[in-house]
Amino acid sequence: MKSFSCCGFSEPVWQCINISCDIATQILIELLLTGSLAFIMFSLGLSLRSQDFGVAFQQPKALIAGVIAQILMLPLIAFVLLKIFGIQGDFALGIMILSCCPGGITSSLVTKLSRGDVALSISYTALASLVTAATLPVVLSLTAPILIPQQDVGLSIVPLSFKVFSLATLPVLLGVAIRQWTPKFAVRWQLPSSQLANGLFIAVLIGVLIGQWDVFIAYLPVLGPVLLLLNLIMLIIGLAVGHLLSLKKSQITSLSVEAGFQNGTIGIVVGSLISEELVQGGLSRFSLPSAVYSVLMLVTIVPFVLWRRSL
Repeated sequence: MKSFSCCGFSEPVWQCINISCDIATQILIELLLTGSLAFIMFSLGLSLRSQDFGVAFQQPKALIAGVIAQILMLPLIAFVLLKIFGIQGDFALGIMILSCCPGGITSSLVTKLSRGDVALSISYTALASLVTAATLPVVLSLTAPILIPQQDVGLSIVPLSFKVFSLATLPVLLGVAIRQWTPKFAVRWQLPSSQLANGLFIAVLIGVLIGQWDVFIAYLPVLGPVLLLLNLIMLIIGLAVGHLLSLKKSQITSLSVEAGFQNGTIGIVVGSLISEELVQGGLSRFSLPSAVYSVLMLVTIVPFVLWRRSL
């Protein structure tokens, strides 16, 4: 078989072609994921007004409840569940990535269907999207040495914060700025951009599942129980914290939704940015828990909505 110099080494033609295809596939996946996430977050920003960021601050108890449930309790509960289930390694860090993500792009819709406080939900999502760039790298830098002590994932707070800020926070701020400067344009394109963002989210999820169906099925018994339990516990904690602080029923619903349903797209993208090690089908092992979670949370959304509407 003919050989030629590939990257400075003499390799068979077919092997070099496979290497090139793998690199090209990885680059394409990262471009599609990062581009989709940036547009999804931009669409969120386009639907926000600058005063939406202050809604939670006008309701101090609701703001405190949101901080307790989403920023403090969510990563803590995720870490405890990992220890209980004995999950370590890349998947464990992937679950911690998910626990630091803000509410999903559908959280305001779920809140509306559940008859919750939509304005508060939007405020929660907006604020969480801003602080994720700071909280996610810090949590990962603290938990990575414990969860994967044998592996150096090369986490550096500042570079990772910059990446998360560029992909998750900056697009939101850009959308808000456009809404502030050209409100007519923003209002006109808000619905189409939101529909496209939802379509991208579904496309990313379907693409991941199609490309990794065998992997998804193989690891579902391992990741499924802990992720589903995390979802249910956080829904309950959101309800409990809201009741303890005597929030209104609609506010309690919003808090529970924001605590229980996370933005899996951010988890998938951040996982791909941290590690270049791909599982079969072309997705980082750090990203797989977020992909599995994005499917499993659909199991609890419908019962939750029906229950809250019946109250």
